[in-house]
Amino acid sequence: MTRRTAPRAALLAVGELLAWWAGLVVLWLMLISTVCTLEWVVGAAAAAVGALAARE
Repeated sequence: MTRRTAPRAALLAVGELLAWWAGLVVLWLMLISTVCTLEWVVGAAAAAVGALAARE
């Protein structure tokens, strides 16, 4: 990877992770019936783990 393509590849990877995370959070919000602060934290963390797993 050259010096010029490294930042672009990193931005694409971050964008892909954010897209997966956002999609998983939306899915989670559709499936639950109540939302409190703890559920937001747990759901966001679970979506982050899922996004990392999907990236691998």
